[in-house]
Amino acid sequence: SMWWRPRLRLLRICCAGVIVLSIVAMTPWVANLLVRSLEGREKPSAACRAQSPTVAVVLAGGVDRKAHDVENYSVLTQASRRRAEAAARWWREAPGRQLVLSGGSGWSSSPPEALLMSAYLRAMGVPDEAMRLETHSRTTWENARQLAAMEPALPRDVVLVTSALHMPRAYFSMQHAGFRACPLPTDERYVAYQHAGFLVPDSGGLAKTEAALHEWVGLLAYRLYDRDATLPGADGKFPDAD
Repeated sequence: SMWWRPRLRLLRICCAGVIVLSIVAMTPWVANLLVRSLEGREKPSAACRAQSPTVAVVLAGGVDRKAHDVENYSVLTQASRRRAEAAARWWREAPGRQLVLSGGSGWSSSPPEALLMSAYLRAMGVPDEAMRLETHSRTTWENARQLAAMEPALPRDVVLVTSALHMPRAYFSMQHAGFRACPLPTDERYVAYQHAGFLVPDSGGLAKTEAALHEWVGLLAYRLYDRDATLPGADGKFPDAD
């Protein structure tokens, strides 16, 4: 028993530390600090500011449920809709611009996310001739690989439209696939500290922390793959959620 006592004490301390850390991570204050560590990391270069590319890549951001037909774009998540709305605004700013929508389907009999986004964009006035679709990818890594393989080939200089929180991982994937991307982030989630309520754990804080950690882990995995081609992804398929 003498041998186990210090180890049990250490185990209790570790368990208590994990519980405290988990509670703190659920506070809006910490959650927003994690979000801020990702949003705004990738900024447009001088070349992007001087002359924007005429082609924008728009990454799908998932669906809430299975779609029964192509026009059922109400299933798109808030992230997908906000990305599409930002893309539509960009498209309207100058004539001749083109949108390339990227995203497959996570359901065997559901339309690809890119197809659902195209229906949403048509509802906002973007014509079919202004859109191209990539409908096979199911992850951010695959988005970039499939876009690089499109025929006719896309220009290497493109605008990249995705959520601000997702931008670092998407930017890295596009860069790795040979693109020079000009970031156009949308769907910003960071909120600056405003009152003491930000120190109280809540479900919103938990959701933001989970999303930020998902992006950090994904970005780290991609960077590790970049150094070691034997890691998952050597076949162009890298496991991640969106």
